[in-house]
Amino acid sequence: MGTPISKVPYLMQGLLDWMVDSGSTPYLILNARMEGVSVPGEFVQPDGSITLNISGTAVRNLNISADGVFFDSRFKGLPVSISAPIQAVLGLVSRETGDGLWFPENAPGPAAETPLVDEHPRDGHEASGSELPGNQFGSKPKPTKASHLSVVE
Repeated sequence: MGTPISKVPYLMQGLLDWMVDSGSTPYLILNARMEGVSVPGEFVQPDGSITLNISGTAVRNLNISADGVFFDSRFKGLPVSISAPIQAVLGLVSRETGDGLWFPENAPGPAAETPLVDEHPRDGHEASGSELPGNQFGSKPKPTKASHLSVVE
């Protein structure tokens, strides 16, 4: 068996289709510090991540492949070509609900061993664009409430 193929581009394409079909806004979270990432530096968070809206109204020529993610967008009215190797993809989540997937295998350093966020918050809180967990990579996940369910034997 040769070099393993990354599952990330396949999962991303499926998630993107689901988000578009459900009317959600797909947000792509990248590790902007990784070699080969080309994004506007002024929008990179202090932790090195960048969150990008990749909805059909925000980007053109979106291409997700084993090599990476590539598309054209606009920042402050200026056209920008975005490119990132697939190893720079930290997650793809819905802006409205936070549902999606995180790829801890792509997280830098020790963060790869722990989840970045709880994918299913139990407090009913709906994430907004400024609260998206993509700006928290490397931080400890927030504690969650214990389940109200119990085991019946």
